[in-house]
Amino acid sequence: MSLLRAAAPVLAALAALGLSHASAAQSNGSSLTDPALRDRLSQEPRTTPAMHCHDLLKLGTADLTIVSAVIAADRPGNVCRVHGVIPAELQFMLELPAGWNGRLYVLGNGGYGGEPVTGDYALAERTRATGLGFATLYTDLGHDATREPGADWARGRLSRKLDYGLRGLHVTTLTAKGILGRYYGRPAQRSYFDGCSTGGGQALKAAQRFPDDYDGVLGGAPVFDFVELQVYGWNNQMAILETPLSRQTVARLGNRVLELYDAADGVRDGVIENPLAADFEPERDLHGGEFTAAEIRALARIYRGTFVEGRRVAPGVPIGAEPPGQMYSGAGFDPAPPESGWATRLVPDAKGAMQQRGNVEAWLRYLAFERDEPEMDITRFDPARDLPRLAAMSRILDATDPDLGAFLARGGKLLLYHGWADTGVNPMTTVRYYERVREKMGADTESFARLFMVPGMFHCRGGLNVDRFDGAAALIAWVERGEAPARVVASRVQDGRVVRTRPLCPYPAVARYGGSGSTDEAANFACQAPTR
Repeated sequence: MSLLRAAAPVLAALAALGLSHASAAQSNGSSLTDPALRDRLSQEPRTTPAMHCHDLLKLGTADLTIVSAVIAADRPGNVCRVHGVIPAELQFMLELPAGWNGRLYVLGNGGYGGEPVTGDYALAERTRATGLGFATLYTDLGHDATREPGADWARGRLSRKLDYGLRGLHVTTLTAKGILGRYYGRPAQRSYFDGCSTGGGQALKAAQRFPDDYDGVLGGAPVFDFVELQVYGWNNQMAILETPLSRQTVARLGNRVLELYDAADGVRDGVIENPLAADFEPERDLHGGEFTAAEIRALARIYRGTFVEGRRVAPGVPIGAEPPGQMYSGAGFDPAPPESGWATRLVPDAKGAMQQRGNVEAWLRYLAFERDEPEMDITRFDPARDLPRLAAMSRILDATDPDLGAFLARGGKLLLYHGWADTGVNPMTTVRYYERVREKMGADTESFARLFMVPGMFHCRGGLNVDRFDGAAALIAWVERGEAPARVVASRVQDGRVVRTRPLCPYPAVARYGGSGSTDEAANFACQAPTR
């Protein structure tokens, strides 16, 4: 069945709601916190509902079910909470404040999706957004991860794979626009998307495939090239399967890396500003008897990446994530004991947990090939043999097209970010994609799309350096005020206190210390062209 035929019932439901002509983390966790943005929003007029919340139940059709529409008891300000289902199993939660600022704010998913819409997913972000007058939306992408963990939900279900990788967020966004248009008696003036990890990949897919869905798209650490991501993870796991690395070995490795490259940016602060400028070779640089020959071979494989017939098909791990850094428990900013950025991916964390192998094998079994291969594991996968078999699912899951001409033409803005110390989603994949966008779009690129690399940051947050910044505020100012972000100030918070600020610079620029003043103050750094 073609995708258009499969989507026909949904499109009929959208038309019934007047949606066929609708106007065009998980996140980092710091969005919509900027005081200047909050002050501007507080001074704007708000729109009140044109109907009662419970009357939204009447909008249901044969192809769109409104399960509930109630005033949220756990939220101040009379927020109308709408739980809906689009066939077959695509569920969403739309929250509508009593005083609407005219904007829709859509939150992306994490991991393999499936965050239950009746749970507390991204609750802090949703509460913050509705408190500022945004209508907020998120979807489970058609499955429940609490019942079917990993990628088990995809077993034998093409419709679920389509909802996860291609269709779910798009049709949910169109549906939400129709519902809020009826509720407030006017369409959304602006629509924004905010996501990290899987959500970052959704951001790129929106800009590439559905350019009319959002005016502004914020994407962090994007999972947008499943083949490269999982082959990268496979290579890491094969290396440590042959030679396991201990936490003590990685601690010594972190000390050695900082000894070699910490001061290369002019500041010795425990952070490697620009891993692209580092020339690290384990065979050459790891000496003195601290590492065995087998450990050095394993590390060389990890840092160099995956090659097939002399061609690199997945990048190696950039240096800089080895030392212990700031960690958080759960989805928020609750402090947890420091861990290496390699923890759970290349070495166990303090509790013995490992994550990367499970992610790779879930993909191999149910999301890599046209037909499920439930017996597949990392030891049976062979890139030289299996890469050609990945093309069909790649067309559903991936968002690698550098042609963003349609998004540019409709006036959209794309703001990307990625932590340089992210071992979960390789930052080099994002850097190379942005470089391809610049090659394709030419001089127009920075007028609508910018990438901000975050030195020392782990996956979406945490790490060795600053990790809190309001990318959403920068994006909104760009879309609505024409203020292209020349730098974004980020903070490091410890024990509830800001202990460092640094500027994040539009790639390829990097932050350089001016030579005087505190190295923990952003004002003493300037964005400059890199030296390589």
